[in-house]
Amino acid sequence: MSTRTALKSHPEIRLIFQRMACEIAEAFADETDLYFVAINERGMAIALELNHELDRILPDCNVSLGNLHVADDYRWEGVVPNMVALTTPVILIDDVIHSGGTAMQVLVDLYEHGFDTIRTAFLAEREHRNYPIKADFVGVSIATTLQEHVFFNNENPGDLQLYLI
Repeated sequence: MSTRTALKSHPEIRLIFQRMACEIAEAFADETDLYFVAINERGMAIALELNHELDRILPDCNVSLGNLHVADDYRWEGVVPNMVALTTPVILIDDVIHSGGTAMQVLVDLYEHGFDTIRTAFLAEREHRNYPIKADFVGVSIATTLQEHVFFNNENPGDLQLYLI
């Protein structure tokens, strides 16, 4: 059985979401629309939390949500909504950036769609990336070994957890 080391508790994660939303609001204060592209289920949970916090800070900003399901071979399924203009800033959201492979594939596809502005947001950032992905909005940076994994547990929305395995 693998051991778990708690990295962030539920109250700490809630504060991280508030801070990240403030950073996003500061970066996009003049925008009326944003497009959050969430990777898989945990990315969508974070996108929803950030959207909720952002709604309090920038109530006049409309956030469109897109959810991509990415397979282990980095192929993804998802549709860019027709209503999202290519001038709408995109924020790619995921729980943890490990190697950066998943984010890289999705970012390339978003870039090839023609979006003008694409940024990234991650709850946790590891320092062992294989791809040149810049994490623009980061909850926490964690130095890990290559064998360790950071996991965001959102099974119970009232008890969010971030831990090291």
